[in-house]
Amino acid sequence: MNWKQVKWQEAGGSLLFACNIFVLVLLLAGNRVAVPSWLQVMGRMHPLVLHFPIVLLMIGAGLLFIRLREPEAAHWKKQFTATLLLAGALTTGMAVIMGLLLSLEEGYTADGALFLHKWGGALLLWVASACYWLRNARHQWYAKSSGLAAVALIIFTGHYGAAVTHGENFVLAPVTPEKKAVPVQLEQALVYEHLVRPILEEKCMSCHNPAKAKGSLSLEDTTQLLAGGKTGKLFIPGDPAASLLMLRLHLPEEDKKHMPPSNKPQLTEDEVALLHHWIKSGGDFNTMVTALPPQDTLRMLASARLQPAAGDNLPTFAPADEKLVAKLNNNYRVLYPVALHAAPLIANWYNKDQFSIASVKELLPVKGQLIEMHLQKMPVTDADLAILAEFKELRVLNLSFTQVTGKTLAELAKLPQLQSLSVAGAPVTLAQLMTLKNAPKLRKLYVWNTALTQEEMVQAEKAFPLVTIVKGFDGNSGEQLQLNQPVLVNTDAVFRDQMQLQLKHPVKGVEIRYTTDGTAPDSISSPLFKDSLLLDKTTTIRAIACKKGWNNSAQVQYVFSQSRYKPDSVTLVQPPDGQYVGEGAKTLTDARKGTGNYGDGKWLGYANKPLEAVAYFPKPVSLHEVTISAYRHIEAYIFPPEKIEIWGGSSPQQLRLLKKIVPAQGQKGDSVMPVNYLLNFPATEVSYLKVVLAPVSRLPQWHQGKGGRGWVFVDELMFN
Repeated sequence: MNWKQVKWQEAGGSLLFACNIFVLVLLLAGNRVAVPSWLQVMGRMHPLVLHFPIVLLMIGAGLLFIRLREPEAAHWKKQFTATLLLAGALTTGMAVIMGLLLSLEEGYTADGALFLHKWGGALLLWVASACYWLRNARHQWYAKSSGLAAVALIIFTGHYGAAVTHGENFVLAPVTPEKKAVPVQLEQALVYEHLVRPILEEKCMSCHNPAKAKGSLSLEDTTQLLAGGKTGKLFIPGDPAASLLMLRLHLPEEDKKHMPPSNKPQLTEDEVALLHHWIKSGGDFNTMVTALPPQDTLRMLASARLQPAAGDNLPTFAPADEKLVAKLNNNYRVLYPVALHAAPLIANWYNKDQFSIASVKELLPVKGQLIEMHLQKMPVTDADLAILAEFKELRVLNLSFTQVTGKTLAELAKLPQLQSLSVAGAPVTLAQLMTLKNAPKLRKLYVWNTALTQEEMVQAEKAFPLVTIVKGFDGNSGEQLQLNQPVLVNTDAVFRDQMQLQLKHPVKGVEIRYTTDGTAPDSISSPLFKDSLLLDKTTTIRAIACKKGWNNSAQVQYVFSQSRYKPDSVTLVQPPDGQYVGEGAKTLTDARKGTGNYGDGKWLGYANKPLEAVAYFPKPVSLHEVTISAYRHIEAYIFPPEKIEIWGGSSPQQLRLLKKIVPAQGQKGDSVMPVNYLLNFPATEVSYLKVVLAPVSRLPQWHQGKGGRGWVFVDELMFN
């Protein structure tokens, strides 16, 4: 029995023919087609539509292989199959057209996975159309073969579509052998190739590959990475704070410019830190991990992710309990494995004001795994060396610039595994050094800037024939090296009445020259910094280190701010935006200045609303000046405030405007730096003071975020 074709199938067949012709035109025209905005919207609906034809075609192709003997059932199956095949072919045509329109947008290239995905989709449309048109052919294998081909093309096209959207080999990744992201041996590892690139591949390359270069940025190779995208260079070697990569990573996750997008896997804190320190170290593509100094932060991060080298001869003792190691870590002491899955541990100490020998004793439960201690600049004394001698597995011990004098140095000869010891900066004599001759495995001694004369250095080299004596730079070789900058001893940058400023330098015989008038210091006419300097007002110090036979250090600048009155409490009317919440309102009066990294947890950031902080003084105070410490980083959208207002009064409901200023707005090329805003007004007695800083509501046209809102960052309020 011959069944008449349903009328809508005739119309559908004609529409299907038109789809085939339109797809062919789009394929042949390529990028020569100009797509209007309303068609771009249609193109972006491609991911929504493409799932429909997959099920329809697969079911329709399957029904072609089923035979029914009952005429009515066979008729029903025939009509149903025709409906599925036609609907599948038409929706395939729609999906292909939308996909071709989408591929014409900026960021997609015409080769690689996208090329195969486009032509695979077009072939699928033509095969699906043939399957529909051949469904009633005399030889059923025509239809059946085209049905099988359609299923194969669905898999093929879907595979390369996933590669465009999610990265190469996304579909087959679970059943293909996993590539090793890092070499087994740490000594063979390159920082970029084996640490940085795997992060970019996993978290970034699905949107920034040759087939789908969003923002015209591809991370496929180093040439493309260095070229950057349409918004500029991806990173600035040596300056992570100004690098677009780090700026986008640090934006709030809900920000549309945050990378990766909120619906994609985000980078971990360790991954962000690794990228930060790679850029800070210069962003080199060929640096070996082992070429980095042992205490370099980037090397520490790398060591934690890599396997130890086979030839390291690391001890094979059992690892320490992970929970115990985690418990022993705090803000002033860090304990971590020398390499991934390795038992040996390294201990570092920070903040000498918080140090006591008790913090060393607390590590005795892991003395069997501890092979390195870095106690440089900590107030370790001669009496403490007996405690250090209990850590029998120590290979490396750094006691540079501690309070050790050398009187009990013989205690360290009891360490059977000690290979490297630094007593640089300590007044150690040759006689005291000789007590280490009994250390069986000692191979390196750092003795620069000690009490040893040049002649005694030579004697030490003869007395320790198997030990490398590191004497440092003496300035007599004719080569002039640059001094490092003076070191600030004070931990607070805000004071109430007076402050005793202390600067020091680790090299003996160095002079520190300074200025307080804003001029650059020099090594001849600028005042000589002695033991300390009394500050009784807000002061900017510029200083350099000088010594005969050395090049002067680079200039260092510190700002010390006076704040005579500290409020009893500060309340934020509105919470900060994003992740820039610091320690809440406490951030504004904790006497701690933020660093150049605005994500260091010491800044409050506002973008969608003004910062409004209300300070309460239990006893009324007479104020005539408020200083606000803010931050400027134009590339990171951090601008000067649009306006600043100071309100004061006896209660929150009775505040009057004391001062209002409109700061000069940020300009292209402005330096990245903290900025102080000083607001003077007639002396006024207040119990409540409200400070208002409004972020820029509309970024200028020359800025990459033109038309959007800016950020305002504040870290301290000072009242005088």
